[in-house]
Amino acid sequence: MFTSVFSNLCLVVFLLSIQSTFTLLCFDCNNCTNIQSCQCRDVFETNRTDMYCILLRETLSNGVNIEIHAFPINRTKYYIDDTHYISVVEEIIYNDTTQIWSSLSKSITYGCPTDLCNRDDLLKELPSNGLSLMLPSEWLNENLLRKEEGDPALCRNCYEEQVCGNSPDTINITACPRSECKGSCSASETFKNAETTPFCYASLCSDDTAFDPKGKLPQVTITAIYYINKNQFEILEIDLVCNADTCSSLNLFEDIKNKLQKDLNNIRPFLPNHINSIYSTSIFFLIMILILQNFILY
Repeated sequence: MFTSVFSNLCLVVFLLSIQSTFTLLCFDCNNCTNIQSCQCRDVFETNRTDMYCILLRETLSNGVNIEIHAFPINRTKYYIDDTHYISVVEEIIYNDTTQIWSSLSKSITYGCPTDLCNRDDLLKELPSNGLSLMLPSEWLNENLLRKEEGDPALCRNCYEEQVCGNSPDTINITACPRSECKGSCSASETFKNAETTPFCYASLCSDDTAFDPKGKLPQVTITAIYYINKNQFEILEIDLVCNADTCSSLNLFEDIKNKLQKDLNNIRPFLPNHINSIYSTSIFFLIMILILQNFILY
């Protein structure tokens, strides 16, 4: 009897390994609106080479958006070379009343390429403050704030389209003439999914001060990704709203990369040791259930 049970168990494990080589199982739900009470039991089977699983929590003006599903590998706006990651969109914003900078998490996504890795209970583990991305207040004050009321910002204007290059050093921003801007300057640097010119720069002055004489409040929006397997943090996009005379300078983007502060402690539940422990426990219980079922049959 034991030999028969063992043979059946080996067959089941073999079949599971065959399936996991070609297909991927992801939880797939579109009716979760509450992080604490979300229960996703629907499963979607897809091709492992085309899709991966995601959990997403996005902060909206009227609540929270939750997504649990499979996601196409080549559908992302940015170049992603490993589908096991945590990505965030966070804002560093200035409060004109308190004159204090603060960090706000707009969205956080967990991507993973293993069967049923986007479990609903992990929604509670996604940190509400993301990676707590922040820059020194002194640097923000010096480089983004208008020195005196009425002072113009110096802003490059790319009216036609973005300026792209193979790296940030090869971007030729002289194609975007610099001029004084009475409102606010908006500039961005993006690492896109492109084969020859992945780095793109854009900048534009908004001189519409009819409703906001001081211009828009300065802020930095950062889209970043932490590759879990590689233990590597990368910035995918930086968007600036700036009112200073250093606006739209490429040096600002380099400074942000060098001075950016982050906190990875809150994503520990998604790091390999923790996830592997949970996965190993699940496999153990699955094997035990199969063994018990075979004993009952005999």
